[in-house]
Amino acid sequence: MILLAMLLALGAERLLSSHRRGSAADPVLARLWPKLPQPVRGFVGTPWLLAIAATTLVALIAHQLSFALFELLFSAAVLLICFGPRDLADDVQRLRAARSAGDAATVTRLTRALQLGPMPDADHRSLLGALFIQSHERRFGACLWFVIAGPAGAVLYRIASRMAVLIEEPAAQRQAALLHSLLAWLPARITALLYGMAGSMDDALDAFGRVHREPQSGIDGWQRRSWSLLAETANAALDWEDAPGSGPMIASSLDATLAEVLRMETRATLILLALVAMFSAGAWVS
Repeated sequence: MILLAMLLALGAERLLSSHRRGSAADPVLARLWPKLPQPVRGFVGTPWLLAIAATTLVALIAHQLSFALFELLFSAAVLLICFGPRDLADDVQRLRAARSAGDAATVTRLTRALQLGPMPDADHRSLLGALFIQSHERRFGACLWFVIAGPAGAVLYRIASRMAVLIEEPAAQRQAALLHSLLAWLPARITALLYGMAGSMDDALDAFGRVHREPQSGIDGWQRRSWSLLAETANAALDWEDAPGSGPMIASSLDATLAEVLRMETRATLILLALVAMFSAGAWVS
């Protein structure tokens, strides 16, 4: 069921990509949060309560669906809603087209948009690293929590990741960021390894170990480490045939590198689906 729902959601995402302008979860959060009373918005526990409430509601709906087809369609629809705000390939292709056309303003706007969201520390920031983080936030984070806890898991991660961006009240924002970091800790590392398997695994493991050994300070350092690991590991996994064994490098042009990032995302997605299929087959046999 999980594998079929993932296949349906990923297929629908690809088919509907040109018609999507954002995740359906985002407008709900953007409209709901300003309407909450100020004491509620300023309360440090509000992000946790909202995430629990949304997750519980989805779990209750899923529990009431006794017909397998309805359960499958509901799960796929929820996962599709949790993707986004757009397919990363669409934004990257627009960036490539703007670069090709010499449209500097559009290149700047798209680059800034792709670098929004969770960021590693200053030593690990780059456009390519941001693309891999966006790939996790738009697809793999929701998929991995979907595997762990079904549609409720996907909603939990989506709500947490978007609250960390939308909330402006300092106390509540810190709690939203903490919740997001807790939920991203394991999926970010799994995504990094998926990208390693999709590219140069040796270079990816070297980068993973190097970043993991770097000292961290305080809770902010702990929160940023996940994104540093993901950005550096996936970036190191970029493997070019004209430079075997030389480690991560930039291709002959940024355009070629962006295209390779998209190919790696596709390979990493296929690897995840294969692993889910193996797990599902093993569970069915047992």
